[in-house]
Amino acid sequence: MKPLAGIRVLDMSRLLPGPMCSWYLTGMGAKVTKIESPDGADYLRFMPPHRADGTGAWFAALHAGKESVALDLKQALHREAMFALLGEADVLIEGSRPGVLGRLGMEPSELLVRFPRLVVASITGFGQSGPMRDRPGHDLGFQALAGTMALGARVDGVPPVPSTPVGDIAGGALTGAMRICAALFDRERTGEGCWLDVSMTEGALAMMAPVVAGVAALRERPEPGADVLSGGSPQYRMYRCAEGGVLAVAPLEPKFWALLCDAAPGAVSDHAELEALFLTRTRDEWAALLGEACCDPVLELDELSAHPQHRARRAISGDGEDIRVSQPVPGGDETAQRPSPQLGEHTEAALRRVGFDPDRLKDAP
Repeated sequence: MKPLAGIRVLDMSRLLPGPMCSWYLTGMGAKVTKIESPDGADYLRFMPPHRADGTGAWFAALHAGKESVALDLKQALHREAMFALLGEADVLIEGSRPGVLGRLGMEPSELLVRFPRLVVASITGFGQSGPMRDRPGHDLGFQALAGTMALGARVDGVPPVPSTPVGDIAGGALTGAMRICAALFDRERTGEGCWLDVSMTEGALAMMAPVVAGVAALRERPEPGADVLSGGSPQYRMYRCAEGGVLAVAPLEPKFWALLCDAAPGAVSDHAELEALFLTRTRDEWAALLGEACCDPVLELDELSAHPQHRARRAISGDGEDIRVSQPVPGGDETAQRPSPQLGEHTEAALRRVGFDPDRLKDAP
């Protein structure tokens, strides 16, 4: 049995952070119901790249195995239906700016009075307080404020745009999922739910904890790209190989560096010599030769699904347009392969399950 079996989650969020948070929870066994407006307000449904059926590929991956209930929460009858669903829910995830839920008649503090065992997770850019609480934002800004781009090498003094939305995924989705699991555990001891204030900026900032402590100890700003882990050492860099492949080289410990040096036909004391060395063989040849020295191929995205490590552990499953990354839990490959829901596909069944007649919604103005 999965750890969250029997837990019901209502997810009102859209785009990436909230839906990916509930994606993690789905992998751990929770039953997730996505609450969508009837006009399909989650833009991720329609954003490219598209699958053959026209569904956004990102949406299909993040919502595998979830229900979809279509409700217009600006209408009183639809809010009544939502309250019926909340009556059986353990968790509510929402990603609106502070105050929006209250204007819909669903202020989190009031929800906890009505549903005292409910865990409400509000995932926002900057949190429910502070001078920036009402500002809109995106991952690039969250990372900028968290300092995650400060250490790397720059081009003409400008950091590159990060290739991974760390603020959305780690700061929002993963931090949110972790805090929800902790809140559910605490509820088992206290019998009480709570309201979680999840700031994506602070979640990204948390990953900088050791770096910030180091800067404070040195009392000076580090030079971008000069730190060992940001490209300042030839023993921790990317190197181009013959035929264009790239190798991630990280033999930081002396024993691993010795293995690399033993495999080299000449001197490899600095960056230039390593650059020349790695151009003498292909990426995969070097990876086979230096795997025990912490050197690995930089895989392109279309190579991931065929990698033997990923396949052996079922970290990636499926074929063709059904290739999926699994949630990193036992059985995640099975969960990830479930179909994503059509808009409102489960509205009638879900409402009947909680004792609300869905036919009443037809009378809503």
